[in-house]
Amino acid sequence: MEPTAAGLKLLAHAQFILSAFETAASDIKHGLAEVSGNISIGMPFSVINVIGGVLMRKVIEDLPRVRLLIREGLSAVTYNSLLTGEVEAALIFNPPPDSQTLRTPLLEEELFCIGHKDIVGSSNDPIRLEDMAELPVALLQSGSLSRALVDRPAELVKLDSQARIQLASIAGTLSALKEGLACTLAPKVLVSDDLKSGKLVAREVTDPRLLRTLYLVTALDAKPTFLRERITSLVVDLVREAVRENLWDGARLIES
Repeated sequence: MEPTAAGLKLLAHAQFILSAFETAASDIKHGLAEVSGNISIGMPFSVINVIGGVLMRKVIEDLPRVRLLIREGLSAVTYNSLLTGEVEAALIFNPPPDSQTLRTPLLEEELFCIGHKDIVGSSNDPIRLEDMAELPVALLQSGSLSRALVDRPAELVKLDSQARIQLASIAGTLSALKEGLACTLAPKVLVSDDLKSGKLVAREVTDPRLLRTLYLVTALDAKPTFLRERITSLVVDLVREAVRENLWDGARLIES
């Protein structure tokens, strides 16, 4: 018996299909066993401050073939980095609505009036946002505050107009606080050591109470990879563990 031309063509297709199945099985088997490659994750300073160290340790110890880049940035900057492909996943506070990304809410975090006692007083009593606007204020240039106050535009305008210092730098903001130049709206976790030592004071903000939500965000059209799935799963676990172990002061988990 000799194969026909059609038979030979069918044989080639069959061999290709069988080879693809074997490749897929091998990828799954080895992918689950050990991931490898380079990956870039974006996140704000306050998040790095909580989980950055343990994330790096986990990657070094458990994923020896992975090279991790942690790109620090304000949420608005990190959001743009995700859209342009500079990072493959990001932790972002209050990302703007869009049709280009997938986002999973992880936690809700309260913002406080934080500053030197010479600016905000030595009391931990709550302060109204309207009263905070009468103090020297330094604000970060970020869209997350605007979205937290989207239904209170008058308060936002007043607070913004009082801010003689505007920064796109966490280090600059911390310097302004410690030098007693201004107060700011920030989470406690940003300056947890200074709050414990008494160098800075945190006062709850009322009318309105300011909350922001941390999301894990990925591009909608990004091709799934074992590496990204493994790293993002690890990041989510570390965030949740930090909140449960009270390492993330002022945060509440959003259970999926």
